Amino acid sequence: MNRRLSIGGITMALAVAWLVAGCGGGDDAPRFVAVPPAASQPEPGPGGGNGPGAAPAPRILVVSNRADLVSGGDALVEIQWPEGVDPATAKITLDDVDIAKAFAQRPNGRYMGLVTGLKVGDNTLAAGLPSGSARITITNHPIGGPVFSGAQMQPWICATRTAKAVTVKGNAGSAPASATATTKASGLEGDPVDDQCNAATLYTYYYRKASAPTSCTFGITGGNACYTQYDPASMPADSEIADFTNDRGDTAKDLIRVERGTINRTIYALAAPFDPRDTNMPWAPPKGWNGKLVWQFGASTGFSRFQSGPARSLFDASGGLGLQRGFMVAIASLTDHGTNANDVLGAETMMMVKELIAEKYGRIRYTIGDGCSGGSIKQASIASAYPGLLDGIQPQCTYADAFTPIIELADCGELQANYYANDPSGQALTAAQRAAINGHTSTGFCAAWISSFLPALNPSRAQNCGFPANFPLVYDRTANPKGLRCAGAEHAMSQLGSFVGDDGIERGNGVIDNQGVQYGLGALRDGALSAEEFVRLNEGVGGYDGDLVWQARRTNARRESIGIHYQAGFVSDGRQLAKVPIIDLRGNQAATGDIHANWRAYSVRDRLDRDAGGHGNQLIWKFNSSSGSSAPGAALARKAFVTMDAWLAAIEADTSANPIEAKVLSNRPAAAVDFCIASNGANDADLATTVGLEDAACPVKQQSSPRQVAGGPRAENVYKCQLKPLALGDAAYGGARFTDDQKARLAAVFPDGVCDWDKPGVGQVPVTPWLSFAAGPGGRPLGTAPVSVAAP
Repeated sequence: MNRRLSIGGITMALAVAWLVAGCGGGDDAPRFVAVPPAASQPEPGPGGGNGPGAAPAPRILVVSNRADLVSGGDALVEIQWPEGVDPATAKITLDDVDIAKAFAQRPNGRYMGLVTGLKVGDNTLAAGLPSGSARITITNHPIGGPVFSGAQMQPWICATRTAKAVTVKGNAGSAPASATATTKASGLEGDPVDDQCNAATLYTYYYRKASAPTSCTFGITGGNACYTQYDPASMPADSEIADFTNDRGDTAKDLIRVERGTINRTIYALAAPFDPRDTNMPWAPPKGWNGKLVWQFGASTGFSRFQSGPARSLFDASGGLGLQRGFMVAIASLTDHGTNANDVLGAETMMMVKELIAEKYGRIRYTIGDGCSGGSIKQASIASAYPGLLDGIQPQCTYADAFTPIIELADCGELQANYYANDPSGQALTAAQRAAINGHTSTGFCAAWISSFLPALNPSRAQNCGFPANFPLVYDRTANPKGLRCAGAEHAMSQLGSFVGDDGIERGNGVIDNQGVQYGLGALRDGALSAEEFVRLNEGVGGYDGDLVWQARRTNARRESIGIHYQAGFVSDGRQLAKVPIIDLRGNQAATGDIHANWRAYSVRDRLDRDAGGHGNQLIWKFNSSSGSSAPGAALARKAFVTMDAWLAAIEADTSANPIEAKVLSNRPAAAVDFCIASNGANDADLATTVGLEDAACPVKQQSSPRQVAGGPRAENVYKCQLKPLALGDAAYGGARFTDDQKARLAAVFPDGVCDWDKPGVGQVPVTPWLSFAAGPGGRPLGTAPVSVAAP
């Protein structure tokens, strides 16, 4: 990335150079297979040319990203010369302009250069010798994006150095046409210089004093912080700086640089061991950095239209554990699910930042994810739809992806916020019956969903977009039907598309559907409901319309709306998740009710079993806690991180031709098994006694959901079921006897049939990895990666 404004693994999952054997040896040589698959370079002809019998010619490798996904105006490039060639005789050009001075034989033994000045669009890089030449097309995208996520959402309010009032334009036809909003403070030194929110990068430097007490707090803020800020223009004496040895035995001064900047209309931050006196180039990385990366993903869910700072700290959880071992740590607001529930946009941002790291700091050996709740969504969704960006994930308070939790959320709303609350038959049900229908131990679980996230489905709720309540530009069905809709489907409209309803209103393609769902089926079978109660329940549950308004008829989502969610990769797929080690730290749900229910870790496991034929790549480590969103204790978190690091290091060292799924399984540490502990794992003694996940002594028990009680899979990934004829004599009804009247009423409720859970959902297809939405919603596969070709 060409960061012209400045103040103060897998090397990129797509890096072509490390997909090709023979890129060079030594510790820098890649060992992982990256995706999407790049076309292999042709076998060299005599003297190293580009094909059998070809004249000797060089080979050009774009190593910081795929050549067609580059952003920011620059790219890290390696040129491999035929044997015996003196590069001094070569001509290297970018669009016919000589750039040979950018290249040299580097300390890592490779002939490399940072190519700058790329224009947006296609650029031709050529390397010529008297014996033969080669060229490659590098497609550059703006540093403000997009690359593959499609058209950028508007309006988008850039952050400023200090918060201030700005005028925001609404949608075409909005009434009013504009309004005033307050920007977020960026934490940067200056305001944006353009509409893409690009601003000067800020670097701050910290050192650990040799005299710092061992009891200091790992971080850069607070009175007891281990690190103190310094100015590199007036470095403290070496004797005042503590030494640091990373996990591969490299000893350096304990110095950290924090980089905060803008990319893809977001704000990112990096922290890494960094001595400003060293070379610190991609071919000579910072000495204290071990080449590994931790990415901290933020929690919650939201559809903000504001550029903002990252929610996560660089120094806590896996970030802190990693930095103390020599890892780099990365965060970005578009990888915080609380501000950006669009995981394609999150993946794009992650890719762009990883390219920046490769160009500034050097190749990334592998990347570990960390995050709870929405942070778990980001990990699973990116690992599934854009495999290779993450090499190992550590979800906590797990959800499998962003949209399938809406199944339980909408069901809770239809059942508990409406049927139990407003229908006399629902009001007559006991608390135990309601809990049985819900699949929970109490009604507190649906209550938690209704109070916390049901409003997030309301497109008229301005807070979902980051605006204050009743912001005038936001959609209102009557007062402002052309206004900004603040819900998840609209936030991802560039990927999921939209449709215009009979009322003339454009809506994003949503997923709420309950056609054919027999609510309370399991409760009927188990005797918790009578036949009449079952009939009344299914008569009265109703559904939601496109604006989250309850209606007496059930919700019948458009088949096209449902199908595009699978097509576009928004439902995580066990086939792709099988490519990464997963350590799920599963805290105990709150007894009174919790949206982070214990069964959610098993939703991921069920997808692995159904899609990939097993779950050997997923560990579930249960710990006791006050809620499902509680953080694991320090010892348990440390054990997970060290185990993941060892697992990935073993995969990195595996030079076999086995597919990545096989490498993940064969290199799992022998001691890495499922377990449950009775505490939160605060200290090592807490980990000494473990039991099995389903052992009676394990305090972390799992239940289910309303859709699972209705017969749906534990995977909870079927939005709209295929239907089969209603057959009340099936074993699923537990022998319940229905009167002719009840049979007729159920037939009226289900005129087209009931859910056939033995079949895939409507439109349910496997994920196609690495889609680009540049051509519009639904996505297109990226296709073959560009490679260098012989030039005349």
